[in-house]
Amino acid sequence: MRPVFLRLDDALDAQSDFARAAEGQGGRSLDARDLGPALRLWAPASRLADLRSRLARDLPLAERADLVFAGSGDFHHVSPLLIERALACAGGPATVIHLDNHPDWMTFARGRHCGSWVGEAARLPGVAKVITIGVCSPDIGRARARQGDIGLLEDGRLELYAWCAPEGEAEVLLNGRAWPTVSALGEAAFLDLLDRRIETAQVYVTLDKDVLAGDEAVSNWDQGQASLDFVLAVLDRVAAGRELIGADVVGDWSRPVYGGTPGRAWIKRVEAYLDQPRQAPDAAIARRINEAANLKLLDAFARAAA
Repeated sequence: MRPVFLRLDDALDAQSDFARAAEGQGGRSLDARDLGPALRLWAPASRLADLRSRLARDLPLAERADLVFAGSGDFHHVSPLLIERALACAGGPATVIHLDNHPDWMTFARGRHCGSWVGEAARLPGVAKVITIGVCSPDIGRARARQGDIGLLEDGRLELYAWCAPEGEAEVLLNGRAWPTVSALGEAAFLDLLDRRIETAQVYVTLDKDVLAGDEAVSNWDQGQASLDFVLAVLDRVAAGRELIGADVVGDWSRPVYGGTPGRAWIKRVEAYLDQPRQAPDAAIARRINEAANLKLLDAFARAAA
């Protein structure tokens, strides 16, 4: 795979070992930090269109699939653009494997918010379905799941396998169905289930490192419970006998800078205050932890795409 640093913030700065390793694999860098503040958390359609144009102009499609590192999880809503690009080369149909501590399936600002992009991705031409793995957040609890895009489950466009049931609940009950969790099945049995649920010869992987436990990644959001070894095992399993047509990784912590109109920037600051951890991590420690994970992910994706 061709590593690409999509620089929307400074999350990948100072990860010098990672940058050298990516360069050794033919890596590219696209500086879009001028667009980042307006895109962060959510964006109007026009700002996403600007990024789409920038990608087309400055990052021509290659024969090799792209592995895009895009910084903070606040930018996860750029994934549909990257999936579109991958499908433009590969054609599809493809299954999107989505590893995340959050379902990102809310119906507000559909496709333009880091918490609402899954519906956009699942409905792209060429996407057979999205399989979401590893959620721990209360977004899938009975009190909040009704805010999600339940129609995706009804249509078979989404399958959701949480890491565990939300706190205080015995099971993950969505759309009248109890969904198995990774912790209840056990990791080995879950991998076997996942293998059976992928019905296409092509796969795309999108990973938010907030799915990982806090000792293996530091993001702008609350951390999940998955281990990096589990994520690497998922990559190996989904790529076995299938074509990995592309991937993106977010979840590197960065100090947020919000842009757009003054009113939009203010709303974003309030939203982040309400939804994200209040205490910022030590930036140097966060980068060291995230760089170690990124190096392992870089090797794992290269192996999966071979």
